[in-house]
Amino acid sequence: MPIFEFKCDKCGKEFERIVFGSEDEGIRCPDCGCNETRKVLSVFSCSGMGKESATSCGTPSSGGFS
Repeated sequence: MPIFEFKCDKCGKEFERIVFGSEDEGIRCPDCGCNETRKVLSVFSCSGMGKESATSCGTPSSGGFS
């Protein structure tokens, strides 16, 4: 089940929500109840990256993918 990040256009609250199918229409803000929300671009993380940057996540190393 995909988890999406949303931002409320009224109060600015950012929140996450599990969305089923085409349910992403009219997602309500948990703070103010407004249904004028929009999806925001999520930042993902890669486990085991250490001090490397996220831009190198999934790039092949000499031993394959890390």
